[in-house]
Amino acid sequence: MTTKEAMAKVSPKKRAVQSVICGVLIGFICGFIGAGGGMMMLLILTSVLGYELKTAVGTSVFIMTFTAFTGAVSHFAIGGMPNIAVWILCIVFTLLWARIAAVFANKATPKTLNRATGVILVILGVVVMAFSVLN
Repeated sequence: MTTKEAMAKVSPKKRAVQSVICGVLIGFICGFIGAGGGMMMLLILTSVLGYELKTAVGTSVFIMTFTAFTGAVSHFAIGGMPNIAVWILCIVFTLLWARIAAVFANKATPKTLNRATGVILVILGVVVMAFSVLN
């Protein structure tokens, strides 16, 4: 079932209410713990709102772009300056891996894409836990 088919089964009013409630909940949680909401949005978009994974990932990344841009501008505005070499490396590797991921996502089946997303989320979770234990 495509995202459009799933959304057609739910009334626009119900979708709007679900979206607002989920957005407020994610914003509230992320605001208190200081986490980014991109991955939480991905889970809500797929499990609650019925988006296909490809559509949900694109929407989530689009949302994260504005969050990251706002954070970077705020950081620069208060006088923060990143290490330029690290900053350039981050930009280069982000652009490189975004292209690789886009090609993979367009060729992969939904099942493969779901599994790859799950593996990446597990790896990210393990890395975050490892860093919290080491610090």
